[in-house]
Amino acid sequence: MFFSTDPNQQGTFRFKLFGFPLSIHWSFLILPILWGSQSGPDPIDQTRSVLIYIIVFFISILGHELGHALAYRSFGGSAQIMIHAMGGMAVSHGSFNRKQKIIITSAGPLFGLAMGIICLLFAMFLDLGSMSKYLRQFLELMILLNILWSFFNLLPIIPLDGGQLLGHIMHERKPALRGKIGGFTAIVFGLLLFKLNYIFGAIILGYLAYQNFKAADRARRGYW
Repeated sequence: MFFSTDPNQQGTFRFKLFGFPLSIHWSFLILPILWGSQSGPDPIDQTRSVLIYIIVFFISILGHELGHALAYRSFGGSAQIMIHAMGGMAVSHGSFNRKQKIIITSAGPLFGLAMGIICLLFAMFLDLGSMSKYLRQFLELMILLNILWSFFNLLPIIPLDGGQLLGHIMHERKPALRGKIGGFTAIVFGLLLFKLNYIFGAIILGYLAYQNFKAADRARRGYW
């Protein structure tokens, strides 16, 4: 499947990083290529911009998932990381208590936020005007993607980290309520993005709202 999380699916590049099995599916390239190709009419500038987007997306997603994976490892888990078109995920076998689950889930956004802040500090203390256009673009994109995505990912929407955190905090109880919270949150932020003319983000949040309300309905009928 196109968005399958199977690390052995066709079109996947596999290797180990810091002892973690890492799988990268070719579909990961879709979003950075689409966004990077909108940089302008100059084909050379466009190509360089696409490469920067690919590098920034890869570093950002990998850093986020490494946060989860390192937290898994600290509690005795053996994690693997998968990167694909919809972002990435870190999975691990083992049993973890509620406190450990909260730490593991929080570690990804916190790791991403730390990367964004580090790049922000570089931008503040270095003379951006004297930098090359592409280095400046790299730093600005790293700041924007990591800081904004980290906060966005903490929204209480399933399957974002914030939605999982809400479940851990509520002891995995009241799944129907959690689904409704996620659905209404997605609608509010989706309307905000639509008003700001971020149509793609609004569409994604609209889809997440539908999925959360659907999950709430399943939970109400006894399925989750």
